[in-house]
Amino acid sequence: MQWMKLLVVEDDAVLGRELSRDLESHGYEVVMPQTFDAAEEIVQKGEVHLVLLDVTLPGRDGYEICRSIRRFSSIPVIFLTSRDTDMDELYGMTMGGDDFVRKPYKMPILLARIEALLRRSYPDSGPEREVLWQDFRLLPAKGKLCRGGGEVMLTRQETLLLSCLFARPGEVIRRVDFIEELWDDQVFIDDNTLSVHMTRLRGKLKELDAGDLIQTRYGLGYLI
Repeated sequence: MQWMKLLVVEDDAVLGRELSRDLESHGYEVVMPQTFDAAEEIVQKGEVHLVLLDVTLPGRDGYEICRSIRRFSSIPVIFLTSRDTDMDELYGMTMGGDDFVRKPYKMPILLARIEALLRRSYPDSGPEREVLWQDFRLLPAKGKLCRGGGEVMLTRQETLLLSCLFARPGEVIRRVDFIEELWDDQVFIDDNTLSVHMTRLRGKLKELDAGDLIQTRYGLGYLI
């Protein structure tokens, strides 16, 4: 799964650069925010697939940033921290983290944790799988949609939305069905969340001259 893009939020600039180099040497793309407050915006734009989040940050700590991210995204988050108590790990999980890796970490172990979490988070994203519909080619494993000579990158939710639509062309898919398919592990999802993801997906389709591909049936759902 080394085609995926990771967000590294690390207080130690030297450690952050070393970690980025190690990840890139194993085929991952790495993004580092210019400011720690930019982490949520990067995730919200759907530019990354997993977050490596230092706990000890100036201003808001990693726990608070993770809790903020969880208000709009289910992206996998791994905490990186020198804190080593069970209570710290428990607190990280209650703030929405998916894994907790203590520093100093061994790179092979961290890579294995990343790989395992990506596979759990993107279970239908095998590298060989492609979804073809008309002149579109959807690559779930890479979060990529191709048409002609153009391509756009998709978030996990956008990929799942489009996969559902491509699998049932001409059929109106109810909003509640999308919500159950994409967020079946959530107790409650604001209906507006689906609208936000659909708007972003349409914006990316517009880059492929397909902005009108997804049609809305008001009061019912969406179809292609």
